[in-house]
Amino acid sequence: MRCPCVNLQHHFFVVLRQMLEARPEVSDLHSIESARVPLMRFKFNGVSVDFPYAQLPVINAAEAIHANDPRLLEKVDEASWRCLSGVRVNRQIMQLVPNMKKFQLLLRCLKLWARKRGIHCHLVGFFAGIHLAVLGAYVCRRHPNATANTLLCRFFEIFSHWPWPLPVSLHEQTPLWSPDGCSLMPIVMPCYPPEFCASNVTKSTFNKIKEELWRGLSLTKDTSSVDIDWSWIFAPFPYGAKYKHFLRIVLSAPTTEELRDWVGWVKSRFRSLILKLESLNIGCDPNPSEQVDHTIGEPNAVFLWGLIMYSNTQICTTSLKEDFMRSVTNNIYGKEKCAHSDIELSVVGMPQVPKSMSDHPAYLQKLPNLPPRMLGYPPMRQGCNAVG
Repeated sequence: MRCPCVNLQHHFFVVLRQMLEARPEVSDLHSIESARVPLMRFKFNGVSVDFPYAQLPVINAAEAIHANDPRLLEKVDEASWRCLSGVRVNRQIMQLVPNMKKFQLLLRCLKLWARKRGIHCHLVGFFAGIHLAVLGAYVCRRHPNATANTLLCRFFEIFSHWPWPLPVSLHEQTPLWSPDGCSLMPIVMPCYPPEFCASNVTKSTFNKIKEELWRGLSLTKDTSSVDIDWSWIFAPFPYGAKYKHFLRIVLSAPTTEELRDWVGWVKSRFRSLILKLESLNIGCDPNPSEQVDHTIGEPNAVFLWGLIMYSNTQICTTSLKEDFMRSVTNNIYGKEKCAHSDIELSVVGMPQVPKSMSDHPAYLQKLPNLPPRMLGYPPMRQGCNAVG
């Protein structure tokens, strides 16, 4: 938050960034300047922090504490409004949930589940923390006397059967429209005026989220059983057991500092790449985790997305990259970053996938009697084949 005499480009992304870089507790700092909510992302003593920017029409910083004041909200710009929405939603949820301790336990479980199953990354079309917070609060309000274990079971029960695209809302009032990206899985923020949580969900990521909800239900549906193996709910997603081919995305830059900013910028454009694959009738599972290729001399980050082809379409990575680069370089910031950094796209098989993504084959033996949809497999059309 800032007073009107401070500006985003210089004071936030230059002066404040330099102050943070000088702190020994801060690591992995990178800026995301042209995002819907401009922010810096870093780790503070190992804890991941998203540090967003908002401008309030005040001179005294103490006035910023009253960020819910309608008179202030009427005067902020769109980016600041989105930033403040997170603060307003958190405060509202704290007032709405019947038991804060149980809600916090449930939310920690949901975030761990989402990360382990590869569905916790807003930039590639999965859950952000705000989505899980609203869904968790919804369950807590419906079952105010349930234990934390039961709340987790109810979460899977409720949302595996949810009639999407019916919005999930903690109030009766919902917005009249949903922007692009929110129409498949609309979740309403519990603040006034009501608005949808920003979302990058696509058909591919929506399918995977639904499959993971069904898997969670299959593992927890017998709430009377004392034999629920909770560790299987949080088992790492078996990319190697599921996919034969992957889209390999290599981002490289001359220095580690430039790489962090480059990765942040390119990730903010990943949705366009997912949509392009879908337009080619290719499903993808955009694994959010980053790898490093130590055979490359420059600092780099590698992403590996599972691929499923619904027809005999072939992937031309050259044209795919050309199309994606138009999104990456659609403004001055992207063009400047691209001048010193690089992107490489290729389709690879299992031999080129890190062992960490292919060492969970035993997972498939845990649920031998369940249909494929409950094992995390996306629905396949008749005659579909993995990319090959």
